[in-house]
Amino acid sequence: MDPGGLDAAAMAAAMVHRGPDDQGIYVDPGCALSIAARRLSIIDVAGGHQPIANEDGSVWAVLNGEIYNHASLRDRLRRRGHLFTSATDTEVLVHLYEDYGTSLVHAIEGMYAFAIWDRGARRLTLVRDRFGEKPLFYAERADRLVFASELTALRAGLGLDPELDPQALDAFFLLGYIPGERTIFRGVRELHPASVLTWSESAQRPDTSVYWSMPPRPAGRSETISALADEGGHLLRQAVRSRLAADVPVGVFLSGGLDSALVAGIAATEVTGRLKTFTVAYDVGDIGEGVTARATAERLGVDHREVTLSSSQVARSVSELMESLDQPNADPTLVALHTVAGLARQEVTVAVGGEGADELFGGYPRYRWMNRAALVERHVPPTVARAGAALIRRLPEKNHVGRLADVLEPAGFAQRNLDWVSGGRRTARFELYGPRLREHASAHRELKERGTLCAIDDLRDVAACAMALDQRRYLPDDVLAKADRATMLVSLEMRTPYLNRELAEFSATVPASVHLANGGKSVLREIARRLPGISDAHRAKRAFRVPMSQWLCGPLAPLLEHQASGGSLIGEGWIDPRALRRMIDAHNRGAADHSGLLWPVLVAGLWLDRLRAH
Repeated sequence: MDPGGLDAAAMAAAMVHRGPDDQGIYVDPGCALSIAARRLSIIDVAGGHQPIANEDGSVWAVLNGEIYNHASLRDRLRRRGHLFTSATDTEVLVHLYEDYGTSLVHAIEGMYAFAIWDRGARRLTLVRDRFGEKPLFYAERADRLVFASELTALRAGLGLDPELDPQALDAFFLLGYIPGERTIFRGVRELHPASVLTWSESAQRPDTSVYWSMPPRPAGRSETISALADEGGHLLRQAVRSRLAADVPVGVFLSGGLDSALVAGIAATEVTGRLKTFTVAYDVGDIGEGVTARATAERLGVDHREVTLSSSQVARSVSELMESLDQPNADPTLVALHTVAGLARQEVTVAVGGEGADELFGGYPRYRWMNRAALVERHVPPTVARAGAALIRRLPEKNHVGRLADVLEPAGFAQRNLDWVSGGRRTARFELYGPRLREHASAHRELKERGTLCAIDDLRDVAACAMALDQRRYLPDDVLAKADRATMLVSLEMRTPYLNRELAEFSATVPASVHLANGGKSVLREIARRLPGISDAHRAKRAFRVPMSQWLCGPLAPLLEHQASGGSLIGEGWIDPRALRRMIDAHNRGAADHSGLLWPVLVAGLWLDRLRAH
């Protein structure tokens, strides 16, 4: 695979930002295998060097992430006779593997991507955490298996850049991210969350298996909302407490929403001294959450910091950030999260966030709108519904008029869900495509995959199905990928208590109808109602947004102009220059808000320009 360790060293060098504190490489003297790690020192700062081995050097491991229950696992393993040379969480992996083999995954609670090399069996095991908080990519090349935490590092190990995958690029322009195991490069895959990959010298292909999935959601549950909040609140407090454990300073990302306020409220009672919290604001638009975050921070009595992402900073920060990504991600909040992560990194090494709460506890308004659409399908004839939708679309656009028309318009679950999560790009993106991308474009591929992931027999279950889809696609492939890249690019580790296994499994025992009651996230709202300082627990869901429309015709306009005139997307035939020009002009005139398509073009264009320049 890599007899001298040279490829592994090059791969580690490409990920210095993920681990600026230490580097280690292990080369097996008996075969052509090498593994390397970069380390951000958080647990056992002085003694946690990786790769790490068991007592006799027959098992080696590297870990990206954190094992939150490592202390209890270590105590159990010591009682079984295992000897430890450090206090790092990585060392529990080699001893767990000695006792349980690949079944060790069932004992672990954490966010992780790790590799274990069994010298005796000549077997490599790769594992990714349950929700995909940490990335893990791999590629097969003849008798080689190359794997890494980022595509940038994997490319360094391959020695050349693979071809772009047109289907992945089409999926990116549809969704704003690349879903599933597909990546932007042909022949390079991402290991699914909650999966194990094993590879050995004697096997022709790697073998993959899934070791965990969310429990099926019940039709009903008899407990009161108060009883559910008792159980959920206990589990959430345990989860937050575990995410605060570190030998380095820890803070909390505090937005204007319920999820982060809950985390901050609990964390403030668990830390010694004043908790540090961080948020981001903007100097244009009216969608910032700085005022609400400051009010929450004042009530909680925390040490609060705020950074304003000004228009003058946007062009530089957006260009540098998108060029630094290992593959494109068009979630606009990536910019804001990266900015506040940079602020936090000046004072802490770990930040706790609220990711996952919406997907697990029913926070997105579209879940409730999906139920309303199902009611229409059951009770309104399609011809009547279609006529009503056409009539509503003639009304002035305000509040929920557009969404109401979408509810009335007859459509299957998969199509309606895809249209809503993609912001209407299912059909609109085709106008922008150049000849090289047009031949690979397909809306049916994604519709089929969504239908396969969530087959619906009862229209009353559509909200539960939409939540399950988000947990399997949007959460790992967009939300968590964005969070990982935005924070690790500034060498900050982000932790997510809502994705604690016990808390997540608890959320799945609650019917979707209960989660969606009282404006959504009813269980979390009841938990928050009991916490001092979280007095506005019943506020409406506020999306974490950025002033994208203003940025695109303001500070980002020159970058967009460059893409239209000489960017690689145009030069290589992926995007039609005339169609892009028409869209930019209409957006700049205020004739239409095309930010939903222009932003992905800018993101992919900046990323591809950087790739071609190297």
